[in-house]
Amino acid sequence: MKLQLLYDDEGVGGYGTGWGVSCYLPELKLLFDTGWDSTILLNNMGKFGITPDKIERIFISHSHWDHIGGLSEVLHPGVTVHLPASISEHLKEEINARAEVVEESSRREITGGVWTSGELGEEIKEQSLAVKTGSGLFVLTGCAHPGLPPIFQTFEKIGKIKALVGGFHDFSKLPLLRGLEVIVPLHCTEASEEIFATYPEQTFRAVVGTTIAKTGEEDWRLSWI
Repeated sequence: MKLQLLYDDEGVGGYGTGWGVSCYLPELKLLFDTGWDSTILLNNMGKFGITPDKIERIFISHSHWDHIGGLSEVLHPGVTVHLPASISEHLKEEINARAEVVEESSRREITGGVWTSGELGEEIKEQSLAVKTGSGLFVLTGCAHPGLPPIFQTFEKIGKIKALVGGFHDFSKLPLLRGLEVIVPLHCTEASEEIFATYPEQTFRAVVGTTIAKTGEEDWRLSWI
């Protein structure tokens, strides 16, 4: 399992930064969200050796500008875009003119071992992603506007969550994270410092340019290009 962090608020030398999130799962050829600024996104993709034509799936967590701003620059006829069903019909039409659109509303397996939570939340509807690994579920969130508890409840029906990466928004129920092997708070996580203090051995600070990986029985590791 490997994740490359393409877009966030902090980065290492040579990588652009901005308000938003985007990650790439190279083994799945899946792009999760696209940040806001397409120039920054494409620059950072290039440093990882990723070109838009390599991407087979794009997974959009929710429709806020800082998660879909770079989308138009990574669309191509061979890519499938997994969108929350509640996203604007006009936006769906625009995307569908340049790529295949799949609307997601409830939890399901979108391809082998890769699951969407389906739309969760009331005011802001959002989907999260889970990937089955040999040691448990790797969960990736955009902002977690619906809250981490319902995301956990949804995915725990298919497996034990072992890794959590993404924005956690205003999450504060820290005992929920007990038992995780790795926690990586990203963009818009208000309780980052409390999470680091409570789970110092499990929590890692990732910036743009980071690769998060776990191979077989190895421990989770973070590296920077």
